[in-house]
Amino acid sequence: MKQWNVSFGWLWAASTLLALGANASSLAQERDPLQQAGEAFRNAMQRVMIPTSSLTDGPQVRRAFRDAVAEAADATVYVRSDDKQVALGGIVGSDGWVITKADELQGPVTCKLKDGREFDARVVGIDRAYDMAMLKIDAKGLPVLNLKRDDDAEVGEWVATVAAARDPVAIGIVAVDTRRIRPQRGWLGIQMDTQRNEPRIALVYEGSAAEAAGLLVNDLIVEINEEETPTREALVRVIGKYTAGDVIEVEVLRGKERVSIKAALTPPVRGMPNDRRMMQNSLGSKLSNRRFGFDQAFQHDTVLKPVDCGGPLVDLEGRVVGFNIARSGRTESYAIPANVAITRFYDLMSGNLSPAEVPVDDPQPEPSEDDEKVKEEAAAE
Repeated sequence: MKQWNVSFGWLWAASTLLALGANASSLAQERDPLQQAGEAFRNAMQRVMIPTSSLTDGPQVRRAFRDAVAEAADATVYVRSDDKQVALGGIVGSDGWVITKADELQGPVTCKLKDGREFDARVVGIDRAYDMAMLKIDAKGLPVLNLKRDDDAEVGEWVATVAAARDPVAIGIVAVDTRRIRPQRGWLGIQMDTQRNEPRIALVYEGSAAEAAGLLVNDLIVEINEEETPTREALVRVIGKYTAGDVIEVEVLRGKERVSIKAALTPPVRGMPNDRRMMQNSLGSKLSNRRFGFDQAFQHDTVLKPVDCGGPLVDLEGRVVGFNIARSGRTESYAIPANVAITRFYDLMSGNLSPAEVPVDDPQPEPSEDDEKVKEEAAAE
């Protein structure tokens, strides 16, 4: 078992947890200190109703996990688009293969490594079922993530979200086992003029996808993703094909001018868009555009920002147990299990899941011998 340096920050965290009433004497003395405190923490949480995030998000606690994230941090990148960070990513092939969250990729993409180097990245494949994207950068000899291949993360297990930095982004605890996260119907957030059969906007709801995209009252929606919408019924039918988090291209007639606008659909809500349930669940925090509809994912209580998704999530031994894929609520985040993600790497690398944005005549990068090993291992899973 890997030994950990017990820092001042960890002593502070452990003493706080024990003060809550955890029975530390019942823990096996030979167990790793972090595992002991983790068990004490879970026992305490069963006795008092205190959000775990309030005790796991402090700088002292994050510093205590430096050893756990050190190796994975070297193989984590910042994914940037339009000169700003949009996600994190993990290096899964030494010749520049990077896995990340697909939904946030818009326009030219770059990857910034921990050592400060930044590379242009190509989107080689997108797996819509998991919202994962495989990027390729022109780099050699890169460190690679140590993936946990045998089983899933366990409920109650400590996990740390890794960035390309010394400290983790945040700490949390696995809350719910791996399961299918059902998709939610996409919601644009408009009201149409019921006096006409054409899909003309009569109202744009505050805080909706339509408002964020810049749709206006009196805009006439003529196409969604190049599919014509001549009537209100046609628009409802077309929108119904998409789920929350999908980005659609809305073609509108604004006066005499045709305008093309991209909108990221959100989950539907009851009542007004500022519905109290939504407000309470987010408490003003920004949630991921696509935060539902994953074939397999487990839930943890780490408080993340959407830009913190896409990268690795490690256990106390520094093994990657999953890849953060969405911030879905105030204290709910989802991660794709590592042993599930690796089964998708072959198709993502080979171009079998090529995104529409990649031109047909643009040759896919050839994997190196190192990367072929990754594919073989994935195929054997």
